[in-house]
Amino acid sequence: MQVRMLYLLPIIMICLIASGCTGGNVFSRLDQNLASGDCPAAIALVDESGGAYGSNQRLIYLLDAAMVHMQCGNLDAAQSNFRSAEDLAERLWTESISRNALSLVTNDSVLAYAGEDFERVMIHLMSAIGYLQAGQPEDALVEARRLDTLLAVFNDKYEKKNVYRADAFARYLSGILHEADGAWDDAFIDYRRAVEVYREDYRSYGTALPDMLLADLVRAASAADRMADIQGLVSADPIDPPRRFDGTPDTGSVVFITFTGYAPRKVQDMVVIPTRHGPVGVAFPRMVVTPPRCSQGRLNLYGGDHFFESDLVLVEDINRIAVKNLEDRKGRILAKAIARAVAKQVAIHNIARSSDSRNDQRTIEAILNLVNILVVERADTRSWRTLPGRIYMTRMHVPAGVYAVELQACGGIWADFETLSVEPGTTRYLFRDLRYPVSAGIETIK
Repeated sequence: MQVRMLYLLPIIMICLIASGCTGGNVFSRLDQNLASGDCPAAIALVDESGGAYGSNQRLIYLLDAAMVHMQCGNLDAAQSNFRSAEDLAERLWTESISRNALSLVTNDSVLAYAGEDFERVMIHLMSAIGYLQAGQPEDALVEARRLDTLLAVFNDKYEKKNVYRADAFARYLSGILHEADGAWDDAFIDYRRAVEVYREDYRSYGTALPDMLLADLVRAASAADRMADIQGLVSADPIDPPRRFDGTPDTGSVVFITFTGYAPRKVQDMVVIPTRHGPVGVAFPRMVVTPPRCSQGRLNLYGGDHFFESDLVLVEDINRIAVKNLEDRKGRILAKAIARAVAKQVAIHNIARSSDSRNDQRTIEAILNLVNILVVERADTRSWRTLPGRIYMTRMHVPAGVYAVELQACGGIWADFETLSVEPGTTRYLFRDLRYPVSAGIETIK
């Protein structure tokens, strides 16, 4: 009986792992459908593929479904999936650590994926942008606030030692939304905080402080009568000295947001340590970044005798945030991986002791350690693949009127936008996902 159980153990382990990774990854098929402009096929695929993700990847399924519906213009369905994903991630994050017991003798893939911290934050950012697409700026502002609250929860949990402490772009967007409501003091607070985060934290992500944000900060400080509060912030940068902005009643604002590239994927690294009981493997994940195929662009507005142009500016490098976020918790990952290795060694040693022969014990330990390395020990390489890698934005203040919109990006010129009407004192929001120019209905003008 003992021998039979010994042979069955590897099979049991394999089955446990397989049950945590049921189904194939449908990301590549979704990507192909969207790139070819076949939104009906992409929606049908994501709607019928819940089972293919497996129960332990339910969160990734919900996030992919949200992004597909958002890309295809089904904004209510997108928000429904974002809310479900948010609720699931919160529940998994707050569950008792008792659910981790099985992972200590197999790997983290047997657990339901709860998402990286930055992925949970991005749920709110993607949701906010989706609300802007739907013409619901009040709901977008709520999501920006909830994003900030979630980061504060993470800061408290990790005693403010995590790198991703605040999101500069979300703060910037919040300021724009407050300004559009005429809440100048709130807009000033958000703009100032965004400047601080870009300067203090985003340098490590390679994301520079946007000049347009400084201009917005000056305007908000003027309107809120807080010019004295920005002298130190603005004078440190090579821009014109702060000046009061009186504003004109016939001016409106145009905000353009675009996605490029994909968030990084995780791959496995493993360290194999030789011991007298056999080789011991410790696996851990690493982020691999694929640079976006285009990273520059310009938005042009044509209206009567008026012509305005503005370059797209990098406002959020999700790739770099993801890499830093994983590096930030690398110590916790390694500590868990080592604890898992120790637990497995204890289990293997106890199994080996079922034999009275010392030679058999050594053989059993060597075989089970090899099975562990080749089959059982695996890093958790699950991730939100449909998330963009970078977010670019530009903002223009233009006279009220009707404009034709043209985007120069990715080696072409796109002019499929509807005519844009800018009313005095209003803010208009435009969005384009440059990862899928065909599916978005873009026609290239050579």
